[in-house]
Amino acid sequence: MPAWPFTHAQLTAGLRRYLGDTTVQLLEIREEPLKVAHAVGLIRGVGVDVERAGHRESYSYLLKEPQRTTLYGLAGIGRREVGLYRSLSTLIPFRVAVLVTGDPGGSWLLLEPYPTTIEPEKWSAEDYRQAVINLAHLHDRFWCLSEDLSVFPWIGRPLTTDFDVYVLAAAKALDTIMQQGLPEAIAGSAQRLNILGRLLSQADVVSQVLQSRPQTLLHGDYWPGNISIDEDERQVVYDWQNVCVGPGVMDLVVFINNSLWWFSPLPIEPADLIAAYRAEIATRTGQTWSDTDWECQWDFALMWHFLQDWLVALAAPPAITGNTHYHLLEDVWLEPVLKATDRWLKQLQ
Repeated sequence: MPAWPFTHAQLTAGLRRYLGDTTVQLLEIREEPLKVAHAVGLIRGVGVDVERAGHRESYSYLLKEPQRTTLYGLAGIGRREVGLYRSLSTLIPFRVAVLVTGDPGGSWLLLEPYPTTIEPEKWSAEDYRQAVINLAHLHDRFWCLSEDLSVFPWIGRPLTTDFDVYVLAAAKALDTIMQQGLPEAIAGSAQRLNILGRLLSQADVVSQVLQSRPQTLLHGDYWPGNISIDEDERQVVYDWQNVCVGPGVMDLVVFINNSLWWFSPLPIEPADLIAAYRAEIATRTGQTWSDTDWECQWDFALMWHFLQDWLVALAAPPAITGNTHYHLLEDVWLEPVLKATDRWLKQLQ
C-alpha cells in the first residue's frame, strides 16, 4: 500500500467538513492513475470510498505534496497555496482548483481534479488570449490593494519584505556558477558575469522601479502548464504556491516567457498578448502606459525574475541545463535580461 502524508483520522475529518456530513465513514483509500505534465512536486491521484447514509460512495481527488525547497525566511510554498484556497479563492475572478482538505502548514493538499481537455502544447491563439484576459481580471480585482493584502502574512512580497532573502540567494547562485564554471553560457563570459554582477549590485534599484507601479495580487507562476481547460472550455488555474504582491507585468512576463520556453513557436505573437493585457487593464482600471514606460517596466520585471528564479535554477545543473528546452535560454531569457541590464542600469548608475 502507498504511504500517505495524512492519517485516517485527518482525512475523515477533512472529508466530513468538505461534504458537510458528520456521519461520513472512510472505508478505503487507493492510488489512482494520473497524468500530470510540467508539475513541480509530488502529485498523485487518490481514490476514496466512504459510507454516507448507509450507501457506499466513491470520489477521486488530486493529492499534492509540495517538494520545492523554500528559501530560508520565506513562508512555505505549501502554506501559501493552502492560504490562497482557504482565504481568497472566492475572490478570484475565474475558476481555481477546489481545496478538499489539507495540512495547515501546506505539506499536503487534497484538491478536486479538473482534467484538461486541451493539452497546453496544443493551445490555440484564442486560448492564450483568454488566459491573458483572465490574468488582467485577477490584477484588476486586487488593483492597488497591497496594504489590504497585508492581513495575509503568507502572501509573498518579493520586492519588499522578502527582498533580502531573494537577493542573497541570487548572489550565492552567481558565485556557485562562477566556481563550477557552469552553465558555460554565463560562466564562460567575463562580460556576462560583469553585467549580472551589476544587476545584483543594483537589485534595490530594480525593486524600487517595480514598486513604483500599481501593486496587485500575482499568481507568481501563471502559464499554460498551470492552467487546465475543462470540458466547458473554462480555464481553471492551479499551483498558487508562489502567490505574491507586485506589479501585474511580473505575471505577464512569466506567462509569455514560460510559454516561449516550453511551447515555441506560439500560435500568437507575444506582442499581441501584451496588447490584449494592456487594453484590458486600461478598460478595467483606467491605467495606461506609454510604450516607453511599458518597455521600462517589462525590462525591470525581466531582470527581477532572472534574479529571483533563474540564477538559482541555473546554479543547480542539470535542473535547467539538462532540460530539452535549454537551447532557448539565450533567446528567451539570457540575452533579453543582459540587454535590459545594460540598457537601464547604466543610465541609473
